[in-house]
Amino acid sequence: MKKITKFLLLFLITYTSQNCKKQRKCESPLNVNQSSLEVIFKDKMSDKYLYAEANPLYNKDSLKIFDANGNQLFLLYSLREIPNTSSRYWRINFGPLYNSQTDMSSFNTDICKKFIVKYSINQLDTIEACFKSKETDCGSFFETLKIYNKGILISTESNQTDSQITILKN
Repeated sequence: MKKITKFLLLFLITYTSQNCKKQRKCESPLNVNQSSLEVIFKDKMSDKYLYAEANPLYNKDSLKIFDANGNQLFLLYSLREIPNTSSRYWRINFGPLYNSQTDMSSFNTDICKKFIVKYSINQLDTIEACFKSKETDCGSFFETLKIYNKGILISTESNQTDSQITILKN
């Protein structure tokens, strides 16, 4: 009887330990539904931030980003310090890159999506995000995520749901 009790106790400890590991692994899983792109905009000639907090080259409120269908995306702004100064600049975040209604095929093949950046009425730019999604026990992520600006690859990520890029405006 003691051997059976010890065996059951050992089994219970092993099972509980394995179950806890699974739960910990899934505490904050990645999910492509929450994907995003964080963009820093700089002037190519002067290397200044377009959206500096003080004396910006452009008004951050005039910046608009649209998907390929012309839908304006919601933008989140956050301040970051400019290295070696006491000044700050605005980082712009938008997403999600993945749309569950249109992008299910990304779990089988790479798909690409274009975004239009509108600095002002007559100044446009493009960002393209190409990704292949992967499902996990706890969520999903982009197996590959490539970001292009004007057709030039500027970022490659693996096993992530987001990327940070810097756009150098001409």
